[in-house]
Amino acid sequence: MTRSRTSQLACRLLLGTLVSAMPASSVVAASTASGGSLVVSGFETPESVVHDPVKDWYLVSNVGAGNPAALDGNGFISKVSPDGSVLDLTWIQSGVQGVTLNGPKGLALHGEALYVADVDTLRVFDRRTGAPRRNVALPNPFAPKPLFLNDVVVDGDGTAYLTDNRNNAIFVVDRRYQASVLVSGPQLGGPNGILFDRGSLSWVTFVGHHIKRLTRSGQLLTEATLAADDVSALGLPPGTMFLDGYARDEGDLLVTSWVSGKVYRIGRSGTDLVIVASFVSMLDNPAHPDGPADIGIDRRRNRLLIPLFNQGQVVIMPLRP
Repeated sequence: MTRSRTSQLACRLLLGTLVSAMPASSVVAASTASGGSLVVSGFETPESVVHDPVKDWYLVSNVGAGNPAALDGNGFISKVSPDGSVLDLTWIQSGVQGVTLNGPKGLALHGEALYVADVDTLRVFDRRTGAPRRNVALPNPFAPKPLFLNDVVVDGDGTAYLTDNRNNAIFVVDRRYQASVLVSGPQLGGPNGILFDRGSLSWVTFVGHHIKRLTRSGQLLTEATLAADDVSALGLPPGTMFLDGYARDEGDLLVTSWVSGKVYRIGRSGTDLVIVASFVSMLDNPAHPDGPADIGIDRRRNRLLIPLFNQGQVVIMPLRP
């Protein structure tokens, strides 16, 4: 790939409009990989995975074919057994039973509800049946630039927070489903994966290599900094790592990077760092990175759940050696 073509790909990623580079297989299948990992194939640009401990199944958001930012109505959510069997590939599907899903990405469970970040709308479903409950359109103070909602987290009282890495914003939707911008600006670093962690919000930066935290008093802190790769050949701003997935495992944090293709385990000190998984990176193959995205954890089985956006796969692997 020429530098100009690489730069075009980088710009599309920065704008949140990367089209899946590698089409998913039309056949859903599970296979065992080295180290006891399980690879489930056949998804269509899977972006997020969560384990529902109540029903003991995995839910996978599928952006579908085409532009992840498009309002094209071709998204769906899959239901997968912990043994890797796909219970229902299109358990919640746009256009079926009153459902709209354009480019579903981040997933969160709270109470009896499944929350989904879908381009410009927070969608709420029944976590047991998949029936639609509510659609909350978010205000867009950045118009004419469209929104690009990415991840969602719900705190203990039912307030939802959603990231928009295109517009450098975090939105809040309260228990009465009133939506507003909580905070915005380039200092956020293109917020992507987000947690409600130790009583406040923290997130990974898509256009950066940091973990940031917004304290309850409104102070913005840099909690951890990952070593940045040289991305000059990709035409990206220095320090950009396209950090995406973000999860907490006891005292550690887990983070994924499209640029390096790695999943990192970071100690609470912010300095202890271990690589727990590696995939095809943008540095390896700028046109066809695997794209480790919004990870989940199955605490019952001590498993890490990794969606590979461009491979149409979910990797299920031990959370610790």
